[in-house]
Amino acid sequence: MARVDNVIATLLAFVFVVHGLSSSSTEHASRRDWLRQTTGAAGICLFGSISSPSSATASDSVQELPDVLRKISLAPLGKPQTFENKSLNLPLEELASRLTRDLTVGANGSGGYFLTGDLSTDIFKDDCVFADPTNNVASLSRYQNALRILFDPASSQIQLLSPLTIHTETQPKTISGRIRSRGYIQLPWRPYVSAYESDIVYTIDDETGLIARQDQVWDSKSPSKALRESFTPSSFLFNQPPPKSSLKPSPAEPKAASQLFDYINGRRPNEYTFQETKEIEGLIQEVVDTGKTKSEITNKPEFQRGLLPGRWILAYLQPGPNGVGIDRRIPFPDFDFNDNYQVFSESSSQQQPQQVTNIGQVLGPWIDVKVSGMLQEEDPSSTRIPKRFQANINGGKLCVHAGSNTEGACVGLPIKGEGIFDSLYLGERLRIGQNINGGGARVVQIRLD
Repeated sequence: MARVDNVIATLLAFVFVVHGLSSSSTEHASRRDWLRQTTGAAGICLFGSISSPSSATASDSVQELPDVLRKISLAPLGKPQTFENKSLNLPLEELASRLTRDLTVGANGSGGYFLTGDLSTDIFKDDCVFADPTNNVASLSRYQNALRILFDPASSQIQLLSPLTIHTETQPKTISGRIRSRGYIQLPWRPYVSAYESDIVYTIDDETGLIARQDQVWDSKSPSKALRESFTPSSFLFNQPPPKSSLKPSPAEPKAASQLFDYINGRRPNEYTFQETKEIEGLIQEVVDTGKTKSEITNKPEFQRGLLPGRWILAYLQPGPNGVGIDRRIPFPDFDFNDNYQVFSESSSQQQPQQVTNIGQVLGPWIDVKVSGMLQEEDPSSTRIPKRFQANINGGKLCVHAGSNTEGACVGLPIKGEGIFDSLYLGERLRIGQNINGGGARVVQIRLD
């Protein structure tokens, strides 16, 4: 029973703390509108359709749910408590410094408080209001308890996107900042909440100097998407963290390549926020330009064939000029939880083609499509960037696996064709390529082994 209570508490706390914060005017309308949208969109999502109440009774129930939900969601979080030894009237600079630590590593080093609840209780009022467009609670202890049962700190991340800003021109004074979070929820099926960003404002009490209010506005995740990530079948059956490379950088790795590797390692192509895509694509261009400059101006051999063999996972996909993705050769569902790999074999010489196998998951690690062919350099004598390749696809198969690492039964697929791509950057840990005959999309891959 205790385990069930914990699950319910976590689920309700998730709705209470995370969902329903969006920048669109329609989703800001009211808590009732939000719950109607998210309950319908969740469909509850298991059936892939948006449903709505079909009777007056159901409609009335939905209208009443937000107030009921807010009361129930607070019940498992205990009675409001008080904390002693408050740090009164701290200089705003010190307060901002304390909040920065709380947000990034936690008051006691346990992890950012949005993931752990590890915040400095001495700088918040006990009846501090923690508010978003759908909920609010005037209790520091209840808010802290909700955070403790929400994310799995070991597999979640929070990032302060810029230094906190002090606003003394406002009355009362405020401190503001912007954060980015993502991670796994502490539920049995470990749902993954993709990256989202929010603006946060702390309002300072004039008399005590303590934080009297924390307001958040989320602008990169809608309530319906958050609920879909929590309740779709992928969360129950297939949702596993993507493989993460443990390779260390070499002294020769460009700084931008190291930054890009750290940014996308252990992530999937479809989970980035709009702001992240701009930052990542800026790094991609910087890495590509660095390689071109060295190759064309200094004539330094930049393409090192010996770095290509191995298993590479797709971590980021930059669509082509017309928004086109990768030519997959065979249509299959591209679910958010799927991973895509390329495996390159060793080649006896630069004149000889080498084997390449593209692996695209259909249903997580259980079902995948393997497409194989021979890879040939268009000009084996050249080491300049970009380096053009031609892949002659000569076969494929659909495989069902007994386990994530065990290949089971496979059936052949009549897949043949030609693929042309440019290698824009090739390092020991990071690879950037551009699909030429499939729309110009750029793929960024991480070497796993």
